[in-house]
Amino acid sequence: MRKIAIMGAGQSGLHLGIRLVRSGYQITIISERSAEEIFNGPPTGATYLFNDSLQLEKELGLDLWRDTAFHSTGFHINFGTPAGDYAFGIKSRTSKPGASIDQRLKFYQWIKLFERLGGRFIVSDTTPSDLLACTGQFDLVIVSSGKGPLARLFTRDDERSTHLAPARKLVQIHINDFEHTEKTRFHSITLDAVMSAGEIITAPFYQKDDIQCAFLLVESVPGGPMDVFDEADSAVQILSKAQEMMQMLLPWRYPAFENAAVVGNNAFLKGSFTPVVRKPVVQLNSTAAVLGLGDTVILNDPIVGQGGNNASKMANVYAQAIIDRGDAPFDVAWMNRTFDAFWQYSQYVNRFCDIFLAPPAPHMVNILQAASRHPEVASDFVNGFNHPPSLFPWIDNAEAARAYLNSKTMVPASALL
Repeated sequence: MRKIAIMGAGQSGLHLGIRLVRSGYQITIISERSAEEIFNGPPTGATYLFNDSLQLEKELGLDLWRDTAFHSTGFHINFGTPAGDYAFGIKSRTSKPGASIDQRLKFYQWIKLFERLGGRFIVSDTTPSDLLACTGQFDLVIVSSGKGPLARLFTRDDERSTHLAPARKLVQIHINDFEHTEKTRFHSITLDAVMSAGEIITAPFYQKDDIQCAFLLVESVPGGPMDVFDEADSAVQILSKAQEMMQMLLPWRYPAFENAAVVGNNAFLKGSFTPVVRKPVVQLNSTAAVLGLGDTVILNDPIVGQGGNNASKMANVYAQAIIDRGDAPFDVAWMNRTFDAFWQYSQYVNRFCDIFLAPPAPHMVNILQAASRHPEVASDFVNGFNHPPSLFPWIDNAEAARAYLNSKTMVPASALL
């Protein structure tokens, strides 16, 4: 029985570990925190999973909240001007539902399942020297520690990385008592964007205490008019600042949040990070190497909700590559091929994120305006969040966009402005 160690108990590490232990591998997951510490710890990012990712969880018996958490199909995208005017909006539905489960609850339950299946879970800090020791004890060592210290062992890939600084400053809170009806509150994702200022994202969120609420994520351009949260140090203060900011920049959206209330004063996150792609292999010495997984090697801004989805899909690709390898050694060449196989998908995810983080190109404005008028374009666009490669090349190329819009609308793309 082949022995594999996974450093990190997050979305990608646990997904991979559970799939491999179900496939007969001897798996050890090493985490800095116990299941109880994770459950009782501070909030993590409110990862929203689209349906393809939920199906991967279902196949492994990991969709433990399918009958309790709200699953949303509505998808609204609104655009406003810096002067506070509403420009236009897109309303559509995803073809299949998605959901956001509190990762504290999810990871706690997944760790317990992993152990029941026969996996070994160890709570310990891991240093680079520990990694070297592990390579002598296991057939393969995978680092899935997110943005933690071990990630810094992996070298930035300058050809695949496009950012040198954070593109957005992030704040997240969990809220209730907003919008106008329960159906709107708990069945729709909404993204409200203001040019040169940032974005506000809300979606249903199943909190760890069996509370169905929503998350509110503000992505502010550093130094812009949405960047007002530096002095806020509680969920209540963040909500108050968000409401003040909405009154000025998004008065057309503010009424939905006028009566909003935080679920808990400590239920908030603040921070920023630089999106990056890192080289997937760290050579510890002439014979020992470790492979990176998830946010350790592909870290995207959450603007289009791809982080957790990418983590699950990457874990699935890695698991299949490990199974297909049989008894052959997990050498550096295999590690690089395994990462490159996933990059064939993730290159579109990364580019999708970058397109949303940048001021929209003229052809992208055409697409968005067409989506506000033509249901088929809107459907293609919002369902692309589930599978970003389906959006290409038409969201990234003016000629392809023109051909796509002509085929969908029978109206010349130039006439849509």
